[in-house]
Amino acid sequence: MEPSIIDYYNEYPSMIKIIDELNEENNKLQRELNSTKRDLDFYKSIFKTHRNSVLYNLYIKYKNGKRLWIDKIKTDYYELKQLDEDKDIKEWLKPIRCER
Repeated sequence: MEPSIIDYYNEYPSMIKIIDELNEENNKLQRELNSTKRDLDFYKSIFKTHRNSVLYNLYIKYKNGKRLWIDKIKTDYYELKQLDEDKDIKEWLKPIRCER
């Protein structure tokens, strides 16, 4: 028995739906992979930009919405003022009180 035209048109839209779902899943996974690659490149950049810094002194901060590594000890006042403000940066900008 040969397939009829009606059978073809009944099955065809379901195949398109499956292909569309697979394409959407592929696009989602591709975006996730690209995001993970960007994160990995960012974390690898520690070894290029802050070779002589201790890891626990490094913080992820933002400058104009872009992530970058900041060494709390080696950063001066001018560099801190250029960063996007958050509670850590506000605390770091406060003058240190003298102790006896």
